[in-house]
Amino acid sequence: MSKRNIARATIFVAASLALLGAAAARADDTAPAPAPPTSTTTASGPSGNTAWQSGYLFDFSTLGPDSGIGQAMVNAGIYLNGGETGIVAGNVSGGAKQGAVFDNDFNLEVDLDMNRIAGIEGGAMHIIIDDRVGGYYGKFSGSNTLTPQDFGPNEVLQFQEFDWDQALFNDHVLLLVGRQSPVFDFNSLPVACNFVFTNACSNFTSFFVNDSAAIAPASTWGARISLHPTLETYLRAGIYEDDPYAYSQASDLTNNWGLGHASGTFVPVELGYKSDFPTDPYPRVYAIGGFYDDSPYPDPLFNGAGLPLPIYGGTARQDQGRESLYAMFQQMVWRPDLLETRRGLTVFGGAMFGSNQSEIRQYYQAGLSDQGPLAARPHDSLNFLAMYQVFNQRLVEDQTMLANLGGFPGHTDKGETDFELNYLVQIGAGVSLQPFVEYIIHPDQIGFATPNPRLPSSTTLGMQIAIALPDSLGLPVFVRKN
Repeated sequence: MSKRNIARATIFVAASLALLGAAAARADDTAPAPAPPTSTTTASGPSGNTAWQSGYLFDFSTLGPDSGIGQAMVNAGIYLNGGETGIVAGNVSGGAKQGAVFDNDFNLEVDLDMNRIAGIEGGAMHIIIDDRVGGYYGKFSGSNTLTPQDFGPNEVLQFQEFDWDQALFNDHVLLLVGRQSPVFDFNSLPVACNFVFTNACSNFTSFFVNDSAAIAPASTWGARISLHPTLETYLRAGIYEDDPYAYSQASDLTNNWGLGHASGTFVPVELGYKSDFPTDPYPRVYAIGGFYDDSPYPDPLFNGAGLPLPIYGGTARQDQGRESLYAMFQQMVWRPDLLETRRGLTVFGGAMFGSNQSEIRQYYQAGLSDQGPLAARPHDSLNFLAMYQVFNQRLVEDQTMLANLGGFPGHTDKGETDFELNYLVQIGAGVSLQPFVEYIIHPDQIGFATPNPRLPSSTTLGMQIAIALPDSLGLPVFVRKN
């Protein structure tokens, strides 16, 4: 870890401990007993002072509504969102070498209700600024495709989103136009970011590896339309600028806002059914989708003369056009009660299949999330994920040649398997700790100068600390429709 990251980690942990100390001091103060519930609960979910508000070590969110600030913000049409996420991850066994990194992400979102501000019904603006610092974890684990969710682009302050949101025809048509990334509107399950590594949050790994679209928090120009025949059903499509510099050279808030670096377009489509509380006591998502990307990209094996790059060198041949298809689901299958909380067990899974020259030809994932495994801790969750991805055969041949030329005999594996187990402890409204363990079988070593076919596995232990601003401060949240 660099000195800057160590300092950032120290400050972040110290701030968290100070917050806990303040909470403990507040808890020691003499205070009246909580009032009994003044509002009823229904099967649609909690309301008022119910069991859903219990289970915290502290709760500062009650200060927000009581102060009147929240209502003033609603009246003005201005909403604040965002937060801080810090992840410490260390390779404790196997992998390329032992070591640890600290990655930190701070983002601040301003949502403007243009109906309140300017009388434009159904209109809104979203502005998100993101700042990330940290190190590349793949040099320790050996996996290039699996990294902590708040990694990169680092040492950069940039706009993650700057766009106009417009609802039409009583929310049956939803438009989003401006600077954005497609990762939150396509191939994204609500449960996905219960996990710390990017094998799930917020998309399948193959969704952003197999194309040239911007990976959040990087953004490019784009537009998305969602058609909702009913409240739960939707057909969604988008078109986005491909900019190869959006991720690697996002150096300031105004960089690359022109179209001079555009290399092509990314076009995703998704058809699905999605329900949630309060209309469905067992929320679910079922969706199919796919994308086409017409940008040129380097061939995983051959140079411009059609010869293997590791042996003959040169520049990678430029291929053109990639597509992928996917299916995914999320289904709550059990709840211990239908009145007081949203506790329950959710299962999820999915698969994606890429075209011939896609880096990841096949991707599969399955898992479960138990919300509130203990009745006294309704906001905690226990989460497990298993994932398997199969790489392009040309990429496997390239990796094998590099290994053999570097003195390592044998063949690199065609796939990588990953398991993640974590427990999210909601210590306060909007404040959580999440210890996790990650086990990778056959780390891909993509990008390594000399891959090692004898690298069997990697074990990562770590902790995520997250603070969500609106939840922790009791501020109102602008509910997006997509």
